[in-house]
Amino acid sequence: MNKKQLTLKLSALAVSVLLASCGGGGDGYYGSTNSNSGGNTGGSTVLAVNVTNVVLYDAANAVTTSITAAGVTAKVKVTDASGKAISGARVTFNGEGVVFGTSNAAVLSNADGEASISVKPESLDANGTYQISAAADFNGTTASSKLPLYFTLQAANIVIANMVAANTSLESGASTNITLKTQDATSKVNQNNVTVNFSADCGTFEPATVASSNQGDVTTAYKSIDAAGKLCEGEQTISAVGSNIPLQSVKVNIAEIKPDSLVYTSEPVNLGITSSGSASSGQIEFTLYANGTPAANKDVNIELLRAPEDLSFVALGNRIPKPVKSDPNGKVVVTLYPGNKPGPVEIKATLDSNANVSALSKNVAVSTGRVTQAGLSLSVSKNSLQNVIDGDTATITARMVDRTGNAVPDGTVISFVAEGGSVTPNCASSNGQCTVTLSTQNPRPLDNRVTVLAYVEGDKSFNDLNGDNLYTAGVDALISNIGDFFRDDNEDKTYNANLGEYLYKRSAGNLACALSTITQPNVAATCDNNLDAVVRQQLLFAFAENTPTFTNVNASGSLLSFKIFGNSALSVPMPTGTTVSVTVEDNTKNNDLSCSSEFATGSTPVANVFDLMTPTTFQNSTATYYGYRLKECASGDFLKVSVSSPDSKVSTIYVPYQ
Repeated sequence: MNKKQLTLKLSALAVSVLLASCGGGGDGYYGSTNSNSGGNTGGSTVLAVNVTNVVLYDAANAVTTSITAAGVTAKVKVTDASGKAISGARVTFNGEGVVFGTSNAAVLSNADGEASISVKPESLDANGTYQISAAADFNGTTASSKLPLYFTLQAANIVIANMVAANTSLESGASTNITLKTQDATSKVNQNNVTVNFSADCGTFEPATVASSNQGDVTTAYKSIDAAGKLCEGEQTISAVGSNIPLQSVKVNIAEIKPDSLVYTSEPVNLGITSSGSASSGQIEFTLYANGTPAANKDVNIELLRAPEDLSFVALGNRIPKPVKSDPNGKVVVTLYPGNKPGPVEIKATLDSNANVSALSKNVAVSTGRVTQAGLSLSVSKNSLQNVIDGDTATITARMVDRTGNAVPDGTVISFVAEGGSVTPNCASSNGQCTVTLSTQNPRPLDNRVTVLAYVEGDKSFNDLNGDNLYTAGVDALISNIGDFFRDDNEDKTYNANLGEYLYKRSAGNLACALSTITQPNVAATCDNNLDAVVRQQLLFAFAENTPTFTNVNASGSLLSFKIFGNSALSVPMPTGTTVSVTVEDNTKNNDLSCSSEFATGSTPVANVFDLMTPTTFQNSTATYYGYRLKECASGDFLKVSVSSPDSKVSTIYVPYQ
């Protein structure tokens, strides 16, 4: 081997050794993308070292800045330039007035890069403020904590001394300063940076937690109003305490609360009468204040100024003035018990200790009762639907009032049943009304007529002959007695069990009833003389075909007239939305006449609502009649009548002019 070859081999060997010392040719090399995420060890090359500022932890592992005879633990964390923990770094702590857990104040960082050491006062008699810092060394690379931590040395036994209130006699809602000192129990030396917490039976502090300073001084402001805004009164105990510090207290006397205003604080209240089915009672409230703050536990006299003669308050049956105490929020809550008579209500609240402090209720009334037989009203968006499709809909709106014309209580439920199609089973009232939907689908009655029955718990209508607003059997007169009822599918006003008509048995009695009608079906001899009843009303709908049936077609003189129906039985109109049009075919060329037509009578598009009456009478009604005025028409001319149903089917007839 020549010299040149030997030199090359040695150079290659040196490079390989160097690479090995750096972690190899890539894997494990510091900063490489393939290095693991764990902490750096002593075998790695670290380009930079960082060490955090010192943090002190007490025996409960809580962060502190005070050191007592019990000592603390000082901790730092050592990381590299990328924030990875460095284990095995030598960390040296440096502090004033303290001794460390090792003779040289040095420890090694653990796998998480953390280094910790115990710290105790150098002298138990020492106090004041000192500082502590730390420095780290890893493989010759060093760093120090950026800022020192300032801490205080405290005595082992600290007490609260000289606790006083600047003013021990306060007006309700007033404030006073509370002062004290924190001291060494033995030497009486004042201790700074001691945390003191304040509390009281009633009241608040600003602040409630204070750290002593300036020779152990602690000051806070006590206010005689609690956290919920409640005024304090009477003797109150104010306490101060700290961690391992005995409790000390001072007493203050707070003058009796002197309310100075009453305010009615309820929204408008509308109560239902006893028989309305709504809540049997309601509440109103006043609020009592003292200097703008709610005043608790004070007597307020409640009296009735005006109301229906059967209304009571505070307690059921009571109508004489009664005292009510204000609650912790200053609220004076008054319960009202309505009777069966409607009318306005006015309640007066007066402070027991001062008759000049009072308030009147506002917007309180007894008005709402149950729906009456005469107070149920049904309306529809349309009542002639398309039979040939599923899902043509109509809305049914129920409106309900009591015998005085007031809307029934919210939540009054009215039920619906239908002979054909699909109907929403019920709805609950809001402001006296609610809405359901009737939709076309199977079953579809063969006569194209669908009966819908609505019913709701309510009262019969009566004449109040003695004027007491109450129904008295044998004295007052029922206007129209009702009992059991049914859905009159064949519209004969009689319940037919063999037809499967829907029957509602109330089992009220066996007295004679009012005659059954199409709108108010009634089963004979099922009535009683009581007021309560199931109020009912019946509607008729058409499930009409899309092909018109024409009758009474005539074109002569100055008029084209005809009737159109939505079935061959002539019992329903065309579906709502159907349009009718007439055009002229002037076939007479041997004269100077020009035949024309002008719409005169009828409904195009077809009306929303029809009086469907009975099947036999509807065909004779004028609801389906159409008339067009003709001008200058002659024999031989034709009139083209086109009917377009809502599903766009067009049917046409040609009418010769006579």
